[in-house]
Amino acid sequence: MNIRTLRIPAALPYPVLAAPVILILFLFGSALAQQPGKVVEYGIYSADHKLLKKTTTIPNGSAVRFGFCFEADIDFFDDNSYMLVETLEHPPVSGKQGGEDAGYTVPRMFKVRDGIAYGCSGYRARDAADLRPGVWKFTISDGPDVLVTQTFRIK
Repeated sequence: MNIRTLRIPAALPYPVLAAPVILILFLFGSALAQQPGKVVEYGIYSADHKLLKKTTTIPNGSAVRFGFCFEADIDFFDDNSYMLVETLEHPPVSGKQGGEDAGYTVPRMFKVRDGIAYGCSGYRARDAADLRPGVWKFTISDGPDVLVTQTFRIK
């Protein structure tokens, strides 16, 4: 019987090692890329903040109030409120005092219960001139960490 010796190279070629490492990093990175919050309600709201219509398409040409409500895991248990950052990006809108406005970023306090921040964010168009067709993107973040994103399309 002839016994052969199996030779294992001292260093495997780069592509052979890189493929499993890249796959693991991709799967791990995808899990990390998920936002720790969720949108629980969105659409068009009444003046008293009641949801009138669940939609991400907002009609252009009228006064309307639209937005969303969210929950986000922030692991903060020491208080009943927590400051997060609300950002709105939208197509340029002519300002009442001249110039153009393309959105804002503001710190806001949100309620916290058992480490979960919750609240609502939105935009109130007082007249048709306050809305521009295009994508309107809301983001709620905690420092550099994006917790929730909600987009609407004005048509």
